[in-house]
Amino acid sequence: MKKASPPQSAKRRTAVNRSEMLLLSPILADLKWLVHGFSTRRGGVSKLATSLNRGDLNLGKVSWDSPRNVAENRRRLSAELGAVDMTQVALRQIHSDLIRVIDSSDHSIPKSGDALITDRPNLLLSILAADCLPILLVDVKLRVVAALHCGWRGTAKRLAEKAVGRMRMLFGSRQRDLRAAIGPGIRACCYKIGQEVAEIFAGQFPYAEQLLSWRNEPLNPLEEKYPRLFKTYKSPHYKTFHEPNDTQQMHLDLVAANVSQLREAGLSEARIWADAPCTSCHPKLFFSHRRDDGKTGRMMGVIGIRNL
Repeated sequence: MKKASPPQSAKRRTAVNRSEMLLLSPILADLKWLVHGFSTRRGGVSKLATSLNRGDLNLGKVSWDSPRNVAENRRRLSAELGAVDMTQVALRQIHSDLIRVIDSSDHSIPKSGDALITDRPNLLLSILAADCLPILLVDVKLRVVAALHCGWRGTAKRLAEKAVGRMRMLFGSRQRDLRAAIGPGIRACCYKIGQEVAEIFAGQFPYAEQLLSWRNEPLNPLEEKYPRLFKTYKSPHYKTFHEPNDTQQMHLDLVAANVSQLREAGLSEARIWADAPCTSCHPKLFFSHRRDDGKTGRMMGVIGIRNL
């Protein structure tokens, strides 16, 4: 299958390094009324045993960390954002296409889902991630904001596209007034998938060949030394045979999939920022569930409206 095409923007738009613990999107950084950011793993008080940092900014409830550490890390992030007076709103994320619209009367009620939308000031919408994509949407005219959690399941269910539709339906947002920022997540270079996931995307998206690619994987030392031991032939009833020592592995471009959805929803390429780093490639900067076999922390994508 074809390798996914990169975004067609004229130049790479680099994240703004607000501090060691926070990245900002360059297409949102000029909005003075907006609070937004993507946390890194740096600058916290937690300490994962395998960490290369002095302190980890873990923002999620995980078995290896204490609630006190998580609370302090969240306080530090809010302080760095200048949002200590804002009320943080989060969901129990379930890899769905459920979208929750938050107003001032119900923001304290915990709910499950994977997208938050509000036009109310002083609420900090928060998405936890450690490879899945945190996506932030902003209506720059009507001052409506959204935070999305897009793993492969949410992406396959077109969560980003549906969130834009919900903003248009409920708030009257126009596509030309919308901007989107896709935060750090696992990119195609590191995102290996199996046949089942590949088939779901192939059946769901007409442009699936742009999202799926075969990539060469290095052999382990035993396979290199004894290749015949790892050769397995299938029944002659199969048209092909597979060799487990074959170095081909299917990869998914989750970023390109969400960029395509946002463009289908009416956003132009210039209003989509999708150049955040790969979480799996940068162990000192980001947590990664895939890279660390689940023994990891959580980062956040956050967005809110200042009460000016």
